[in-house]
Amino acid sequence: MPQRFDANFETAPPADLPLSPKVKNLRKAYQDAEGAHEKYVQENSRYRTRDVRVIGESAPRYSCTALEEAKRELKEVEIAAVGAGKPLPDKDEFLAPVRAKMDEYDRTVPALKALAAKAKQEYSAALFGELKAMGLKEAEKAAKARDEWEKAYKAMAAAKATLDLHTGLFTWCVSAGYMDVHPRTGHSQGENLEAWELTEDGRLKFEAAKALDFYDYMVKVEGLIEPDPNPPAPVEEWAMPRTPAQHYSKPVGHEDASYVGGIY
Repeated sequence: MPQRFDANFETAPPADLPLSPKVKNLRKAYQDAEGAHEKYVQENSRYRTRDVRVIGESAPRYSCTALEEAKRELKEVEIAAVGAGKPLPDKDEFLAPVRAKMDEYDRTVPALKALAAKAKQEYSAALFGELKAMGLKEAEKAAKARDEWEKAYKAMAAAKATLDLHTGLFTWCVSAGYMDVHPRTGHSQGENLEAWELTEDGRLKFEAAKALDFYDYMVKVEGLIEPDPNPPAPVEEWAMPRTPAQHYSKPVGHEDASYVGGIY
């Protein structure tokens, strides 16, 4: 007899897990059973037995929302019957439909929970039974992906070395031997070689050169880097502004205090 397995997986099965059709069907049966339980509880919660005591009541009083509403309705019917001189309605008969629904609720909810638990057990056990086979397949796929990743990494490293070589040779050319590596090599902000881009005639674009820190003092050979498409406006040569002459008039009859004997 196979050992019973209670699957309490720490996490839900990943969406990419390659489940067999059998496990998928059992999972759907479990989801449907859980959904049926949740739907029934939601639609019939007013028949759930609970403690409905109010302030002032010390002992528990078990009832449900629907039964309390039916009792209030019964009192109104009784008052109307007495006022009209008619016999009182049968209490048990009046409340019987609600009590029947309460009994149905008390029996149906555990049955639905048990059905969902059974479906979960079957689904979990079937899933657990396939974990070894799935794990072996995933290990094989991972090994293949690892080999492909290693090849891609080696190709990337080789391409990067080639990129470093040619950007360094370009830098030596444009700087006339002043530098033999591209400017950002070793910078803390990264090499920024993804900015390398050429114009249609093969020159390094101005914005690329700017992003790569090719400063003017490095550029010794013209024609390898695109000129600034939007050069700053020329600044006029600085000149001392002339102060216009100022003339002050004097009131008629005013004598300059500094004028003494015809001498200022």
